[in-house]
Amino acid sequence: MNITGLILLGLTAGFASGCFGVGGGIVIVPALILFFGIPYHIAVGTSLAVIIPIALAGSIFNSWLQKIDWSIVWVILIFGVIGALIGVWSIQKIPANIAKKIFSLFLLYSAYRLWIGSPVKN
Repeated sequence: MNITGLILLGLTAGFASGCFGVGGGIVIVPALILFFGIPYHIAVGTSLAVIIPIALAGSIFNSWLQKIDWSIVWVILIFGVIGALIGVWSIQKIPANIAKKIFSLFLLYSAYRLWIGSPVKN
């Protein structure tokens, strides 16, 4: 395994997480598949494991900057854990080639929605 590539991936994922609140699915999963030849289901599991400390570091710093709405966090956290358990169970039933296509469509749709803007104005 290319340790330099993994270091660069970690830095990129951490930077993306800190700037945009993303990193695991958008950066780590595709990179592990495309550049390191990791199978899809292993890439997803690995991404989830490494994103925890990355997200925790960003969360601690954002908390210090008072940039977290804790009333929102608790609701999303509770139901996000339930959704994660359902998602992990579900994705094991889907072949990797189909899962990658669904994931790609999700990323394309997300990019499209961000590009054209959302109906909610800040």
